[in-house]
Amino acid sequence: MPASLPPLPEHTVAAYAQEQASVQRMILEACWAHAQRDTIFEHPGTFRDDQVHRIQRAHLIHLGALYDVLALRGAHDLDVHEAARGLGTNLLAHDGFHLPTTPRSGIDYLRTNYAALHGRTDVMPQPAAGLTAVHNPAPERADMPLYCPTESRLVRTMLWTDTVARECRRRGDSLQTATQVRAHHIARGLLLWCAAALAPADRAAAQAAARAGHLVRESDGRPRTSDEKARQYLLETYLDEHPDEIEQSHEPDCPGGCGGTAVVMVTLTWDDQGDGIFVPVWAEPIDCTAGAPQAHDPDCSDCHGHGFTYSRGERHLCGCLAPVDLPA
Repeated sequence: MPASLPPLPEHTVAAYAQEQASVQRMILEACWAHAQRDTIFEHPGTFRDDQVHRIQRAHLIHLGALYDVLALRGAHDLDVHEAARGLGTNLLAHDGFHLPTTPRSGIDYLRTNYAALHGRTDVMPQPAAGLTAVHNPAPERADMPLYCPTESRLVRTMLWTDTVARECRRRGDSLQTATQVRAHHIARGLLLWCAAALAPADRAAAQAAARAGHLVRESDGRPRTSDEKARQYLLETYLDEHPDEIEQSHEPDCPGGCGGTAVVMVTLTWDDQGDGIFVPVWAEPIDCTAGAPQAHDPDCSDCHGHGFTYSRGERHLCGCLAPVDLPA
């Protein structure tokens, strides 16, 4: 690995360390694969079965790898982690593995096949030699934009606007094409900014986000400005066009513990081992209450106000209880 390039979090995985694909390239790959998959639906019957299989497979790999890299960088957005796992599992199923019995990991399979697509067939799902995981706790992340939409929302918006722009271009609607291309640049730029904030060593992603900001400002007739203000313009423009997302966002240091995502993981089921010992066995993401006290009805017919129900050797969080009401 060149000494001038500090290892990014994803470089602790052999498949990504050897290829060292930039986030910019992975975004382009995901957009290309998404466009190819759309073509299948737009022109049914045009492609042979083997072509359909390859195109759908490439879509799973490229989109899954993008989500995986964001997850490796420590994205707070739980949908990012779930999407990476889900696309890896779908890739296993797409390739004919019997999911209930296969010992393979969807994430490992995704990473190995991403490397294989780029000609690296010797890469196994293991840590890269000589590298250890890079941990980026939220307070140390650089320039994390306040009220920025989640990474998964930005990925979806980026892909959708690219699809709509191509359709508008095909119809000859230049006005709507320009509108959708602008929206695509905003979402792509914000996603790059988030990726750079999650891994401050990735200066190239920050610069690419700034270029997207300059491009949008130019299309809006705004004068040239600094890179930082260009990135900030992307967020201001996005929030002006999506005011509802400001109300749904939480502060990065939210007292509810969501880190700004408005979602927290809460244990719902424990194994009751007796003598007051409860081992967590199941957790799910739920809406963060931002630390606001939530009253629980003492007349609840399920738990009678204490917050838990019990069955078959398990303790369950009562559905009427908010996470801040959990007993210590």
